[in-house]
Amino acid sequence: MYTAYWNLKGNPFLNAIDRRYLFAGDRHEEAIARLAFLAESGRLAGALTGPGGVGKSTVLSHVAAEIDARYHLPVLRLDAVPGGHLPLVRQILAALKLDASAATLPEALLQFRRLADLRPDAPPRTVLLIDDAQTLATDPGLHFLRYLADFRAPNRKTHVEEPLFTLILAGTPDLLPAIQADPGFAQLIQILFRLDPFSDAQTTAYVQHHMRAVGGDIWSFDRPALEAIWRYSGGLPRRINLLCDTALMLGFAAKATQVSAALVEQAARDVSLAAPTPPEYYL
Repeated sequence: MYTAYWNLKGNPFLNAIDRRYLFAGDRHEEAIARLAFLAESGRLAGALTGPGGVGKSTVLSHVAAEIDARYHLPVLRLDAVPGGHLPLVRQILAALKLDASAATLPEALLQFRRLADLRPDAPPRTVLLIDDAQTLATDPGLHFLRYLADFRAPNRKTHVEEPLFTLILAGTPDLLPAIQADPGFAQLIQILFRLDPFSDAQTTAYVQHHMRAVGGDIWSFDRPALEAIWRYSGGLPRRINLLCDTALMLGFAAKATQVSAALVEQAARDVSLAAPTPPEYYL
């Protein structure tokens, strides 16, 4: 609705997976490169942690696209569900065209052994991307993840056992202590990457990058507005998108020539965002 008013070729702040909007040069770009390399090089497991709204799901989506485009490995993108580990096990079994009717975890794990028998040669390694993995931070859940990360089958040509999965987990900071509490599982995690909220300068660069991506004026938000966006969003991309989208709409309604701090503050009230205390590592 407001795109024509601001001379934009599209909505710059949709929470959508679009490579144009990936903020190059930030930790997200580094996370994508490192996790894609982990999958391509046949490593066992990696983990991505960070607070809600920091962009973990976006990173996983770009990792999946990178692996598919460059390395042509099979990728399964799954969300861990509150019901526990067994629903996730069944999702994976079904995606691999195995019997997903198991009623218990031990029964389900037996099905994975069939992978080595279904093909005359070693089955292709599958990359498993599991979002919201903190919901699996229980003894049975970690046992399942450890099993997948260390699951191997013999290559019938070389007679060498090879991993059948590369496991990439994404979750809130609660995932990290769960991994560290299981030394056997922690040893399988070969990349552990943390996404932090943006600093004020990074928030400005993020907003301007998104405006530039759709042909907009990077100074459609004035300097005080950009500072207000950082204060109210806490540097979290999901909140930045929400604030900026709402502020652009308010600016359109008010026939403003530039988004001001007052419009950002009104947007924050409209979407019920109180200004958080900036993270201490930015103070």
